Amino acid sequence: MADDVVARSRLGDIEDRLGIDRLDVLLADRYKLVEKVATLRARYGNFGTFEHLRKVMLATVKMKARAESLRDPKAPKPTEGSLDDLAHSAPEYVEFVTQATLDRSELTLLEAKIEAIDATIMRANAITRFAASEARL
Repeated sequence: MADDVVARSRLGDIEDRLGIDRLDVLLADRYKLVEKVATLRARYGNFGTFEHLRKVMLATVKMKARAESLRDPKAPKPTEGSLDDLAHSAPEYVEFVTQATLDRSELTLLEAKIEAIDATIMRANAITRFAASEARL
């Protein structure tokens, strides 16, 4: 893989002298994380699509079960309760929920990394203001 190249700024030299992380590097790292988080937030965040996708999955499994029950005309018609149980225990649904759990865990970790970068930027701002005010004294 090629290394990421971040343009150097004149402010970067000042940041180096102050001993704080370079803002351009921090923002580049943050942007990469935001790109990873975007799809996860669209699915699991506020107004996300997860509940809709979950309902589609359950309905699909129920429809398959109904269709299979029609193959044998002598078989009893499945009840809604039995179809619900079947859908919630279907391997594809269990896999769907398991993947959602892993995705939500990854979302939490990525958001924590973004927050850490934000905190680093805020700390650098405070240090810079402090250093500037000290210089005026």
